[in-house]
Amino acid sequence: MRQAITKYFYDLTRYNLGFSILIGISIRPIAGIITFGTFGMLVGLICYRYFQNNQYYFYYNLGIKKTKLISITWIINLSVATIFLWISR
Repeated sequence: MRQAITKYFYDLTRYNLGFSILIGISIRPIAGIITFGTFGMLVGLICYRYFQNNQYYFYYNLGIKKTKLISITWIINLSVATIFLWISR
């Protein structure tokens, strides 16, 4: 079960990180870090749903709900963004 959650985290974070890097390059690096923890997660969810929507059946068959996947990923990304903001200050 942990491997499945880790796979979801990496798949979703790939989209989030790409979007956040674009924001960081176009605006400023601090904006990219903030985007990674907040709005980038929404962009990652939209991209994941568009490109890999069938994967949710895989997680559902393992007994993992979509809300659990999203909340775990959101907490981890927000924690990482907070740590990077703290380091950058």
